[in-house]
Amino acid sequence: MLNRIEKIDVYCLQDPQADFVRFEGSYQNVVVVVTADNGMYGIGESDSPPQMIKALIEAPSYNHLSQGLAALLIGEALDDPKRLWQKMYQGSYWHGRNGAAIHAISALDIAIWDLFSRLNKAPLHHYFGERKHKRLPAYATIYPLADTEDGIKAQIMPLLEKGMKRIKICVEPWWSDFDKTRSNLNYLRHLVGRDIELMLDVALEFNSLAQLKPFLSTLEALDFKWIEAPFNLENLEDHIALKQLTHIPIGVGDLGMTTCKEFLPYLEKQAFDIAQPDITLFGGVSEVIKLRGLMNKQNKRIVPHAYNTDITIAVNSHFLSTQNKQEPLEYSTSPSLLRQHLIKNPYSIDQDGMVTIDKEQDGLGIKLNWDIIQSCTTR
Repeated sequence: MLNRIEKIDVYCLQDPQADFVRFEGSYQNVVVVVTADNGMYGIGESDSPPQMIKALIEAPSYNHLSQGLAALLIGEALDDPKRLWQKMYQGSYWHGRNGAAIHAISALDIAIWDLFSRLNKAPLHHYFGERKHKRLPAYATIYPLADTEDGIKAQIMPLLEKGMKRIKICVEPWWSDFDKTRSNLNYLRHLVGRDIELMLDVALEFNSLAQLKPFLSTLEALDFKWIEAPFNLENLEDHIALKQLTHIPIGVGDLGMTTCKEFLPYLEKQAFDIAQPDITLFGGVSEVIKLRGLMNKQNKRIVPHAYNTDITIAVNSHFLSTQNKQEPLEYSTSPSLLRQHLIKNPYSIDQDGMVTIDKEQDGLGIKLNWDIIQSCTTR
């Protein structure tokens, strides 16, 4: 007898130690818990404004094509997460199709897959395919990066001492000073040495190729491994031009792309090298399964974005462990309580800069810290 969805709870969380931090959202979060009629539950999250996601899930029906997502799911059999994804997608047709509606679907889809896997006594990676990697190289994302050599050293050295071999930095407002930026980048490479991999996330700090172009020779000379989110996604032309100007791989998808259809113009123009969807924004597990099929046909890499909690890191690790090529796992360095303590059994990095994927527990294999949920839930 199939289990059914009995209730859905949405928790809007705020780290009481900090509020808004210009760009990143690790001090806020929305966690979704989907519970079956036997009491078992699955968890998901979205790197999206919490109250917005809560409203989309809990909203009353407007019409049959514009319904609250929870109402669409309560009572549904847990037989096929992809079927439930389609029901949510069709039931939000009027107000959805992309953007925040897909963000809400993503959180629910992850929770449903976690629950579905647990009910079937299987780890989530079983549904992505055969696991090919038990260890993954991790890379630390630093945001924001200090603007002085002393500040940079204070951020970087603890990561190197922990064994981190890969570091991603972001373009900061101080990049408007070209000489200062070039000096800081050269110092960063000198500090870490040539064996540490460096990546750059532009994070839409630039609007055009003209702003990024002056830095390309420095980034190439310092052997940066990719340039992520260089421009607004509507600016396809500059993505095409950038790819022709540099041998550094170009990554897109973490900021703004929701569902596979938004990758299609970029695929048609061969305007990128690495797909970097945030699974908590992109449609969840169901949609990234579709994306892998699409990218494999085009011989494109997939390295999911993960500047959120260990829920996102867990989803990404299950996905990456089944990829043919060993790809790096993003590992946020945010000091937020939600990033550091939301999960009781978090992933850790060894002295080789690797994360061991040894969680053979059912589903995501992680456990919520309900004390943090209780203390950080906003009303």
